[in-house]
Amino acid sequence: MSVLPTQKITKKTDNPKNLILFGLPKCGKSTTVSKLPNSLIIDLENGTDYLENCFAVKAANYKELWKIARALSPVWKGAENPHYEPHTYQFIIIDTVTALEDMANEYAIKLYQDTPMGRNYDGTNILTLPQGAGYYYVRLAVQNMIGWFENAAPNIILLGHVKDKSLTEGGTELNVKNLDLGGKLSNILSANSDGIGYLYRDIETGSLMANFGDMNSVLCGSRVPHLAGKTIELAERVVKENGDYDIITHWDRIYPSLRDEQAS
Repeated sequence: MSVLPTQKITKKTDNPKNLILFGLPKCGKSTTVSKLPNSLIIDLENGTDYLENCFAVKAANYKELWKIARALSPVWKGAENPHYEPHTYQFIIIDTVTALEDMANEYAIKLYQDTPMGRNYDGTNILTLPQGAGYYYVRLAVQNMIGWFENAAPNIILLGHVKDKSLTEGGTELNVKNLDLGGKLSNILSANSDGIGYLYRDIETGSLMANFGDMNSVLCGSRVPHLAGKTIELAERVVKENGDYDIITHWDRIYPSLRDEQAS
């Protein structure tokens, strides 16, 4: 039997399975994702304390995160998982991946101690390893922790903070906005994602906008055609008569399947 294909492939989905959304603190990331239907926020920064009408669970370290992952994933390492709790979450949100990197040190130390060269290591900060070797184990720890949720739901969203980064292009130094992660980790996670969106507030309307490559000053983009190179209005404020406002989200502009579900 030939291993080469005999028919052209067809598109399987329009939804970005792995999505990164990053922006300034308090720009509305957590509030906006809390409006996603059938979603679970894994709160690493206590950002859900002021939210309501959403599902959220907190983790303070990698061991607590591991317990959550086991409860979410029906199969773990190829074996039936007795810790699995049946659920209907369509979206798993890690809030934030910036905080995830901060909690990675303890797990990175464990990964290093599991190697022959690190079995006698008794340090408390993996980044003190010589020649920058600790950064590799931090990257590995973060990638592993995200990987625990790979089979937990159809769609995974990583929220993150923003930082300024200097790049040189054509001999000119540019300052661009990038996901706030150390070393090569931002590039690795971005390469594995289906879309990277920069969230910001529109000055005139107050709407939360998601930029997927519409600005040269931001490191973002998407391999999903309906997002690539565009800026979309993700959430808008609708002022009520008493002066308060409601937040209306447009997640169907990122996940078209939500539009289909609403129509059915």
